[in-house]
Amino acid sequence: MVPVLTHTLWRRRIGVVWWALAVAGMCALLAIAYPTVRDNNELDKTFANLPPSVEALLGLSGGNLLSSPVGYLDSQFFANILPIMLLVFAVGLAAWSVAGDETAGSLELLLANPISRIRVALARFGALILLMAGLTVVCIAALIALAPLTGLDKGLPAGHVAAGTIACALLALTFAAVAFAVGAATGSRSAALGAASALAVAGYVLEGLAQQVHVLHPIGVVNPWHWLLANDPLRHGLTWRTWIPPVVAVAVMTVLSLPRFARRDIH
Repeated sequence: MVPVLTHTLWRRRIGVVWWALAVAGMCALLAIAYPTVRDNNELDKTFANLPPSVEALLGLSGGNLLSSPVGYLDSQFFANILPIMLLVFAVGLAAWSVAGDETAGSLELLLANPISRIRVALARFGALILLMAGLTVVCIAALIALAPLTGLDKGLPAGHVAAGTIACALLALTFAAVAFAVGAATGSRSAALGAASALAVAGYVLEGLAQQVHVLHPIGVVNPWHWLLANDPLRHGLTWRTWIPPVVAVAVMTVLSLPRFARRDIH
């Protein structure tokens, strides 16, 4: 498995470097812009009148103020931009891991070697986790390094910055596991991208609607967006409600996809 994993990392090395630069650059832009809203009470009053559904989707529920470091980063980064960036990266890579490589006609060459399909799949998904971990570390390091220069460190421990970033990465990995499972089961990259993207968009919309439509509240138990937004890791840290559900979901979907991939014909 190790040669397959390292070969996958080598093949994606250029792409992940550009992604890391994009994440670090976004962190820098947000940090530089924070002084423009810091201590702006009028802006806080304006956002205080938002509907509950919008507050939840912006990470401003629970008393978070836009002018505070937690409220600013939640509303401008951790509740939207960062999850979407990581989702695009993780879902795209997961769809390529099996289905994309199969569509390109290069997966058969790999499977012709004396290694089982299950080990190939696990090595590919392991490479995805490592690449996501790399982007997560870059984001954490950039925010922690820039925080003292812009005032984002006031009332915001570095551990909570790490918790918020890890929670966003786990959200992306959850939907990436969907793309990986669909791709491994069908061999269709488009089906993998479509299924994961549709679930991600639907989950985000349902999380906002659930704040006003009480009949939708039970959906939050299985909604990855609820695990991120409702628990607010940037404010409360990485609690078990934030990391255990996505870890379990990723493990279950990955394991369930393996038997189908091991039995079906490769096209």
